[in-house]
Amino acid sequence: MPQHDPHQFYCDECDAPVKGHDRYCHKCGASLGEDAEQISIFNNSHLQTAFFFYSIYLFVCLAVKYTNWFNTYDTLFWVEVLLAIVTLLFARSNWKTIRPLLRTNTIRWYLVLGFMLLAVAFSSVINITINQINTSIFRTDINMYYAYRLYQYPVVIMLYSVALVPALFEELAFRGVLYNQLGHILDERLVVIITGFVFAAIHLNFFSLIWLIPFGIFIGNLRRKYQTLWYGMAFHFAFNLTACLFDLYRQGELW
Repeated sequence: MPQHDPHQFYCDECDAPVKGHDRYCHKCGASLGEDAEQISIFNNSHLQTAFFFYSIYLFVCLAVKYTNWFNTYDTLFWVEVLLAIVTLLFARSNWKTIRPLLRTNTIRWYLVLGFMLLAVAFSSVINITINQINTSIFRTDINMYYAYRLYQYPVVIMLYSVALVPALFEELAFRGVLYNQLGHILDERLVVIITGFVFAAIHLNFFSLIWLIPFGIFIGNLRRKYQTLWYGMAFHFAFNLTACLFDLYRQGELW
């Protein structure tokens, strides 16, 4: 008979670990009875933390999108700093569960390269498709480089802001802090889906949900399968870097 963790709940039928509030086993589907604890934002610290953390991100993103305070990178830079600090503070308060996700001794570099190449392919398809839609249907030419070309080192700033910062801090935020908080109360596969959706929603672009939702769910599955953030960060970085290179190519800035 396997030894059970006294703080963990188990299904009586298949012995799979379950959450205390689950009504049905996610593995065999057996009923777990009617005595499941009721989880709400008013009685669960993990859900409260997740809600508060996401609310900060959402408020800041709404302010950036719907006010005129952040029209230049001079001010947007401080938004990036603010969100990075908030993410690090929440990660520090949950360091015992975040730290294992940042270890490098289990990283397989051929997987890093493979996921980055996959991200390049995915991003290329998205960028070519979106550019065709914008030019042929909406008669517009949306280019991220416009916001950075006034600065002394526009390419460096663009790559830092669009590729590096989101890859590091969005992954730490959504697949680290938020994922871990929700993982205390939900099945991990459901957490992957939820964090994928809220990650996509934070970008505040309805059209981009088409690719951001599968993007977020895929990276969430990398986090679940390999128990590390590094593969997701590599994928995220390569995806955004490819988007930057497409924009720079269209502006004639690559050579």
